[in-house]
Amino acid sequence: MPERFLEIKPEISKELIDIKEQQILVNVEFETLTANVVRLKPVKIGLEKLCSRNAILLTAEGVFAFIVGELNKQKSEFAKNIKCSLVQRISERRNVSLLGLMEYINFD
Repeated sequence: MPERFLEIKPEISKELIDIKEQQILVNVEFETLTANVVRLKPVKIGLEKLCSRNAILLTAEGVFAFIVGELNKQKSEFAKNIKCSLVQRISERRNVSLLGLMEYINFD
């Protein structure tokens, strides 16, 4: 949704000028929104992969490793908070014995 908003930003600005209204967001807010969209891109890619029909438990592990790795590359506090929350939630939900069994079966 924020990506779509950013795509039509020029049109929104032109229409606001046409109707003589003030800008909804200032440039700093647009820059912040753009930065957040970029920071969330790995999460979006991972979620699309997790939602595919052929996703299995090992796919999920790979996706989580990808997302955490990409968030580690980012230096922002926003990315660090997302990564910490994601790692905490994964550790709460992960069934280690089932994952070990799936890895063992997959490597035959």
